[in-house]
Amino acid sequence: MFGKKKKNQWYVIQVVSSTEESVKQSLFQRRENFAMEEFILDVFVPSASVITVKASGEKVSKKKNLFPGYILVNMIVTNESWYIVRNTPNVTGFLWAWNVPVPVSDAELEKLKWTVEKNSETFATKYRIWDPAIIIKWPFEDNIWTITEINENKWTLKMNVNLLWRDTPVELEFSQIKLK
Repeated sequence: MFGKKKKNQWYVIQVVSSTEESVKQSLFQRRENFAMEEFILDVFVPSASVITVKASGEKVSKKKNLFPGYILVNMIVTNESWYIVRNTPNVTGFLWAWNVPVPVSDAELEKLKWTVEKNSETFATKYRIWDPAIIIKWPFEDNIWTITEINENKWTLKMNVNLLWRDTPVELEFSQIKLK
């Protein structure tokens, strides 16, 4: 079907969403079982670390796939290597054009790597500027105030609190407030 190509290239593989890491492990295992190390060279799951803050103030880091349902495989396409990849559990297929898998261009691959590096540690918070929030740990608790500034590096935010009939900016930690 494909003939023997000597150049390895990156190909986009469609997989069942949320199974990207297990497919990666399966591909490495099948590569060893079928002695295809020379043809299936590497598997890449584009993902980034997302940091969130729990209500207790604890920072939690989770891995998030940038392209759910897709992975990249660096391989030399032959009938055998195509068959091994295509018949891996949870793989639904290659990205095709006219019945031939289309390799990812070098420019696209560099752009993808740049995107992954840029998103290597993304900050995720449920708070947004101008959201109404309630202070839960402070002298002004149970009052509704507006978020005016968010500092992602320090994990703090500022709210304008009415103190002596004036709006006074107060810096609080994420764990000290909850959204209304």
